This record gives sequence, C-alpha cells and structure tokens, in this order.
Amino acid sequence: IENMAYASSSLLLLLLLLAMNSVESQSRVYASGSNLPLVDVIGDHRPSQEYAEKMEMAFSMIVDYFQNELPYIRHGLEVSCIQGYVNLANSTDQYNHSRLLRTLDAFGKLEAGLLEGNVVARGNYDECLDTGDTQYCLLTLDLSLAGGLIVPTEAICIPVECTVYDIEWATGELEKALALIGIPLKFNPPYCTTGEKPPYSAGAVAVLVVCSLFLCLIAVGTLYDMWLLFRKSFLSSEQRLDVQTEKTPLIVLSSSAKNPPSSRLSRFLVNIVQAFSLYKTLPAILSTAQPPSAISCINGMRVISMFWVIMGHVYVFASFSGTVANPLVILQEVVPSFTFQGVENALFAVDTFFFLSGLLTAYLTLREMHRRKGRFPFLPFYIHRYLRLTPSIAFVLFFFMFMTVYLSDGPYYSLTLDSASTYYNNCRSYWWTNLLYINNFYPSNANDGCIIWTWYLANDMQFFVVSPLMLILLYHSFPVGLASVGVFLVSCLAATAAISAHYKFAAGFGGQTAEYNNVSYGKPYCRIFPYLVGLLLGYLLYKKFAFRFKSKLLNLLLYLVLWALAAFFCLSVVYGLYGTLHGHPFNEAENVLYLTFSRLAWGIGLALVVFACHNGYGWVVNSFLSMRFWVPLSRLTFNAYLVHPIVLLVIITSLRAGIYYSTITISIYIVAVVVLSYAVAGVIAVCVEFPISNVEMAVFELLGVNRKSRSKQPEDREKV
Repeated sequence: IENMAYASSSLLLLLLLLAMNSVESQSRVYASGSNLPLVDVIGDHRPSQEYAEKMEMAFSMIVDYFQNELPYIRHGLEVSCIQGYVNLANSTDQYNHSRLLRTLDAFGKLEAGLLEGNVVARGNYDECLDTGDTQYCLLTLDLSLAGGLIVPTEAICIPVECTVYDIEWATGELEKALALIGIPLKFNPPYCTTGEKPPYSAGAVAVLVVCSLFLCLIAVGTLYDMWLLFRKSFLSSEQRLDVQTEKTPLIVLSSSAKNPPSSRLSRFLVNIVQAFSLYKTLPAILSTAQPPSAISCINGMRVISMFWVIMGHVYVFASFSGTVANPLVILQEVVPSFTFQGVENALFAVDTFFFLSGLLTAYLTLREMHRRKGRFPFLPFYIHRYLRLTPSIAFVLFFFMFMTVYLSDGPYYSLTLDSASTYYNNCRSYWWTNLLYINNFYPSNANDGCIIWTWYLANDMQFFVVSPLMLILLYHSFPVGLASVGVFLVSCLAATAAISAHYKFAAGFGGQTAEYNNVSYGKPYCRIFPYLVGLLLGYLLYKKFAFRFKSKLLNLLLYLVLWALAAFFCLSVVYGLYGTLHGHPFNEAENVLYLTFSRLAWGIGLALVVFACHNGYGWVVNSFLSMRFWVPLSRLTFNAYLVHPIVLLVIITSLRAGIYYSTITISIYIVAVVVLSYAVAGVIAVCVEFPISNVEMAVFELLGVNRKSRSKQPEDREKV
C-alpha cells in the first residue's frame, strides 16, 4: 500500500491514454510488478490483434520504466504529499472503506464513446471531496483536437498536502515514459480545488452592501406607496361619511397630508423614494400598453433574436467547454446539416439588435427634434443614454467579478470562476473599459476583456455617439443626410473588404479565429451596416412614408415583392454557406464579398419586414410579432443579454457528468437558460435598471429639463 501511495500520483495518469476500467487493478499491477493483459482492458474497442499487441508491448515498456523508477519516487514527491497518502491509507470512511480506495475510485476513467470524442474523464467530484483532506484536480493535455472541440482531460483525486509541484513532477515522469515509445505528449498546468469557497473579498462585501441597499430602498419605497394608498382609501371613506351624515369628521387632516408636496425639492425627495417602489417598477415592466405611434412589430423581433442568441451560445458553450460527451457527433453529423445553419449563423441576431437600435434612435430622436422645433438635445441625448445603460452593466460586471464564484460548485468551477481564473483576472485588469464602452478596442486581444460578450454594447454606444452627425442632416435636408449615411456606409464597406482580403478570413463560423475576433468581428467599422439601415428606416417611418397606389392590387403586388426580397436577403445570409460544408468552399473573392455585404443584406431584409408590417402589409407575421405578450419580455431583453452567459456558465461549471448531445437534450438546456436568464433579468430590472431610470427622471425634473414621461413613451426604454 505504501508503494502504491508513493507511485499513484504518476501511475494512475495512464488512465487517460490506455482507457483502463479499474484504478484498483492498475495500482495492483504496479505494486506486484506483473504485466497487465491490455487485450482484456481494451475489449471490443481494439481495432485489430496486431494493434493490441503493439499497445501491450508499449504498455509493458511503461510499466517496466516505472518499476525501475519506483525506488526513486520517494525523492520526487514532497514529504508532506507522501504523508498525505499514508494518512489516507491508514484511515477509513463512515462505511469502513479505505479512504485511499475512495480517492482511487474517484479518479477519472475513460468511458464508452471514444470514437465519438469522449476523451474527458471527469471522475467523481463529490466522492473525491467527501473523502476528506483531498483535492479534485483536472489535468489537460497540451493538445487541441477538432479545432478545440476535443481536449483530452483527466480528473485525479489526491491528498490536499500534494502541491502543484508534486502533480507537475508526476506528469513529467509520465511524459518521460511516453517519450520512450514515441508519444511526445505534454500536460498543461493542473487546476485543483478543495471545494471550499474563498472568504468574502472586499469587492464581494461591497457588492452585497449595494444589493442590500437596493433591497432596503425597494422596501421603503413600496411601504411608502402602500401608506399613500391606505391614506387615499381612508380619505375617500371619510368623504363618503361626510356626504352621508353631513357632519364634520372628528379627525381633520392637514392640507399637506391631503395634497402632494408642491415645492420642486419636496417632489424630488418623494420621487426618489417612490423610484424604487414595486408599485411603480412592476407595472412599468409588465404593462403591455403601447402608444399609437409605437413600432409594435419590433417587440417580437427583439425577443426572438434574444432567444436566437441564447440558442447559439448554448451550443458554443456546451461544445467548447468539454461538457459534451459526443463532440464528434456534433462536428461530423450536426454541423454539416442544413437545419444547423440557423444555429451556426445566430451571429446575425446581434445585427438585428444593431438594426433595431438605429431604427429607434432615429425614430425617437427625430420626433424629439420636431417637438423642439429642430434643435438637437445634445446634453440629454448623451447623458440619458449613458445613465440608461451603465448602471445595469456595472451591476452585472461587478456581480460576475466578485459573486459568481459563490454560485457554482462543480468540476469546472475552478477553471472559470474562482479568484485564480482567467475570467477574474481579466475583469480585475480591464473592468473600466466596459464602463467607458471601449472594450471592443482595448484590450487588443478580445478574449482578454471582462464580460467579453458586451463588445456589442460598446459598438452600440459608439454608433450612438456618431449618429447625430447623420440625424441632424437628415432632419434638415434628406439628400444631404442620405449622402452622409452613404459616406459612412461606403467607407466602412471598403474597410471591411480590405481587412477581410488582407487577412484572408473565411466566411462562416469556422472562420471565427482569434485574429478575426481581434481585428474585425467586434470593430464598429465592420458592424455598423445594419445600424445605418435602421437609421434610414427610422427617418422614413418618422416621415410616415409609405408606398400608396390607388389600385389595391398594385399595393398588394408591391409589398409581396418587398416580402420576397426580404426573404431572399435574410435566407441567403443564413443558409448561403451551406454549400461550403459539402465540397463547394468559397474562394477568396467570395469570402470577401460575403464578409463585406452579409450584414448589410441582413439589415436590408429586416428593414423591408418592419416597413411592410408598420404600413399594414405584415399580415400574419405582423400579428405574431406585435402580440402583446412580447412587450414585457422586450423590456427585459437588455438585461437578459447581459446575464445569460453568466447563467449558462454557472450551469455548465456545476455539471458532474458530460452532456450526451441530442436535439431534445440541447433543447431542454436552451429552454432552461432562456427561462432563468429572463427571470434574473426581471430581478435586475426591478432592483436596478428601472429604479435608476426613475431617479434619472426625478433629477431631470429637479433641474428643470423637459423630458417626456417614460410611462407615456415606453419605446424610449428600448436599447437592445
């Protein structure tokens, strides 16, 4: 047992490559010095008798190597690590099982499905940590297969006394042994966890204090409104009693109690208190009322696009996090299918958000300029935008940075969420770039940023900043304004084409390389096209432009043509790459054309749909997209976009076993992430977004800035 304890750190790593069925059998082989009949271990998985004989010979060489090195192993491991093994060997658990045996049982063992890419041996996370005085570690090979979709991984359970040095020494011995038979493999540094959560940091305490403060303000505001309602009810009953008895009430309320405060400062203080009241925030979120001027079809379009984003991220997160037990099935059977093109090209859902943002910016701003007789409201325009977006982003950012580590507990939690993870360190270095909306430029490596999915919001803010250059010109002179939009469009198309040609980027999800993400994918000059289309459509809808012929038949034919064009543009963008997966790859020119014009074509297709729906020719599509139940969900889409990757990350890092891909299984996860994301988004909207918006309106009122009530214009809330 002592020899087994000394050697198990390195010997049990052979499970990763040799697919052994029992750690105990392996340990006994090493202890006794006998040869293991590899044919019995491989079983039905061996391709041929010749292959099995070669593998058995190679394995015998490895065993002989370790047998010769066994006397020196004591000098390789730290004394504390050796003592940890001795302690485990000399103690039992509550079931009278050897604790050392439990650690060996918790080791990862390769399962069936190797030919489908199941090379992740997760072991038993809970059994390992329940043993006591043990730690669960994940070892990965410095080897990426299938474009990063498959990373061989082995879980080991070792005493807490063993350090990273001990693990790296053991893996180094294994690397030497494998080198003897011509297998030059190298292990990455291990990730280990004892399952214990770190103590609350100063940042975590600050986040908890802020959360408590928001909850207290909500409680105070809600109780205050309840008191006002009770007082109103009491006054009404007193007035009815006066009419019935014609007597003066015994209790005479002061005029200040009967009437709201009249001074501006008093109203401001009352508004601040009521800003957090559930009586004010919940109706604003749940109301399905829309003003007559609202573009109602965009509510369904926005929510469906958010569902599309979540669906794409579920596939990506699950596939590239090592949680899928049959990744080769996805790669070889699912990805090449025609229907999967709708999943692979979920990237265009973000372009839908850009289009809607440009549409609403133009439509609402031009109406506001008309109300102000042509004057552009520069200060409110920028201040309002920043204050509407930033509080929710800041809250989610710091919550993710300091609190997510306490929400997850599983084999992969230590890789992604603890204080030593890349995510945490990136946020600690670059959190400020998100609040300045420059995180799509700095850091230069897109994957080094904090909550990297907010690259979209940085782009959207940058588009918003430059939009007055076009909106002012459009308002005063359509030809000049159209020319300004054209200048932006042509220059950005040229920049996108030049970048795509210079770097020889490939179209489609397969071309999503790190270099592509850094120099093209998140850059505003490569993404502005749908936004510009939205600006022009917003102007047309503001002017109430529509094609109207005297003949109803001509109107019908015209809008049928517009619908056909919309279908052509959108479907060709989403499904146009199908042939590249079946022996008809794009040449360099075709790649450049697709990367340059696909987002513009998508924006034009969406514009035709919205134009037809808003002018009464959307038929069943408009009826569906304009259903009232979309309205509350639409108001939560911004926060759902912020939190859904965190929800997905918490779910994935908590998994104990791999997900066996099937359409039904992945659909269940998609629905779960959608429901949880919108539930969390609702909490953030009630506690942070809408109260801060109400405070902003109270401040504007105190300063005498004339802004319309959001309750009268709920479309002003739309950001995503």
